Amino acid sequence: MNGNDHDAVSSTQRSPLQRRLYFTGAAILVLSLIAAILIYVSTPPPDPAVAMYGMVDPRYQIELQQIGGNAAVLMAQLHQWFDNLWHGSRLAYTVAVLGAALAAGCVFIGHFFADE
Repeated sequence: MNGNDHDAVSSTQRSPLQRRLYFTGAAILVLSLIAAILIYVSTPPPDPAVAMYGMVDPRYQIELQQIGGNAAVLMAQLHQWFDNLWHGSRLAYTVAVLGAALAAGCVFIGHFFADE
C-alpha cells in the first residue's frame, strides 16, 4: 500500500455540495420529463382553421414586405416561430429541452466546482 491508494479513494468521494447539485440535476430532469409527458398527452389536436391564416398566407407576406421590407417579414416569422414554442405539443418539447439543459448545467457546476 502506498500513498496513491488514499488519493484514489478520496477522489471518488463526493462533497456534500457536489452530491446536492447532482441530486438537483437529476430531480430537475425527472420532473421536467414528467411535465413534458403530461403536457404532450393532454394537448388537443391542432385546429386546421388556425393553420390557414397567419404567415403562411402569401398575401400577408407581400403586404408586410411592402410596409416594412424583408426585415419585417423575417422578424414576423421569427416571432411566430417563438410563439409556437409555447403552445400545444411543441410546449412539451420545449419543457423537456429546457429541463435537460438546466439539469446538465447543475451537473456541470457540480463536476467542476466541487468543494475540495
